[in-house]
Amino acid sequence: MKPIIGITTEVLEDGCYYMPPVYANAIIQAGGIPILIPLVPEDDIEELSRRLDGLFVTGGEDIDPSYYNENPHVHLKQITPELDEMEYKLIKKMLDLDKPYIGVCRGLHMLNIVQGGSLYQSIHSQREEPVMQHLQKAVRTHRSHPVTLKKDSRIYDLLQEEEFRVNSFHHQAVNKVGQGLEVIARATDGIVECVESKNHSFVFGFQWHPEEFAVDGDEPSKRIFKAYINAAIEHRISNANNIPAVVLK
Repeated sequence: MKPIIGITTEVLEDGCYYMPPVYANAIIQAGGIPILIPLVPEDDIEELSRRLDGLFVTGGEDIDPSYYNENPHVHLKQITPELDEMEYKLIKKMLDLDKPYIGVCRGLHMLNIVQGGSLYQSIHSQREEPVMQHLQKAVRTHRSHPVTLKKDSRIYDLLQEEEFRVNSFHHQAVNKVGQGLEVIARATDGIVECVESKNHSFVFGFQWHPEEFAVDGDEPSKRIFKAYINAAIEHRISNANNIPAVVLK
């Protein structure tokens, strides 16, 4: 009954796919089977979505601001249009199927865009409020700044902490919050650090990287991924009769 979790990859300039092993290791540790997703043709996204038990959208490059009706800011960094297009359509389909979703960093941003939200293309240039360092100069498991988590949230139920410190590797952030998403954690400078969907059974976006802490042995972070895998198993069981048959020619 191990669920199949699709994990998106970065696309390098030479066309190679890249994914740090920590993402897959977090899924394996929690009891799932990770499958890396390359650039998939649009015609195959619906079938892929039906075969996956969950989707994990990882960190990566900036997102084309045309997805939220803005022109490129002078501090916008590298974008990958083909990946933007595929992830947007894949996330939308997975949400339509109400399959479990975790997005970290870019994965939070794309979730927010799919739900009609927008981003700060550069938090240090576009926010009027003072902004702390969010692109830390330290190892990835270092907890560089504090966040405050709403007690009335499922992530609080898992972490059992209202204030804690997280790692930080981004220069973009959620601006306008997408429909159906609730902000459940913020940094002390107001940057959105976590959202959850009120319209889906298990959909979360994190600005920090809980997979780094989970693989490093942090028990609260491990509970996030265990709950994710359990949600994927529950969804598979409850929808067992809807899995399409495969006919090979």
